[in-house]
Amino acid sequence: MLNYHFNSKLLNTESLLKELQIPISNLDYWKTQWRKRGNEDWDMGLRIIGRRAYWDPIVFLDWLNKYQLKNKPKDQRDINLIAFVNRNSSVQKESVNNYDK
Repeated sequence: MLNYHFNSKLLNTESLLKELQIPISNLDYWKTQWRKRGNEDWDMGLRIIGRRAYWDPIVFLDWLNKYQLKNKPKDQRDINLIAFVNRNSSVQKESVNNYDK
């Protein structure tokens, strides 16, 4: 299980794109494909507050892991996504029995 470490609970789109080092066109493509499948932006981690778009980084990382990182990393974009997860998370050892708690 991953423990996430972020400075804030929500990131604006600009900060998210800067962290991931991806163009907005890539994020827009993912959103479009996600919507075409009948899914909600909320499930990707997108939160609209007033007229501004913010992202829940934990939900977004889980979404990326489940729907975008399906194969061995093959290009810089995939490497950037993995680096983003690595920078902002750590692995929590799961207890096997009560003695480990």
